[in-house]
Amino acid sequence: MVCRLNKSLYGLKQAPQAWYSRFATFLVTLGFSEAKSDTSLFVYRHGDGTAYLLFYVDDIVLIASSQHLLQRIITSLQQEFVTKDLGVLHHFLGVTVEPHPCGLLLHQR
Repeated sequence: MVCRLNKSLYGLKQAPQAWYSRFATFLVTLGFSEAKSDTSLFVYRHGDGTAYLLFYVDDIVLIASSQHLLQRIITSLQQEFVTKDLGVLHHFLGVTVEPHPCGLLLHQR
């Protein structure tokens, strides 16, 4: 008996590419464009609103020029995918992020 898969399953070697394609396609429908310098960085620009989304496997860092824009993007992502908002960024890929009066302080321990 032979079974034909209609979509990639978690654990197959094609799964990461299929997941990236699915997620990137959805971001494009929201108005994001892929950065030329990094395929994991997506940029949204509309009027005076700007947002940056950094995507690595199943971790996402999202920043926006306004709280309203940020919440709108989060809501759109939650309607399409099962997501969990972890709030303010503290750690990402082994880098600690701390608020600083001049911006953000990034460091590793």
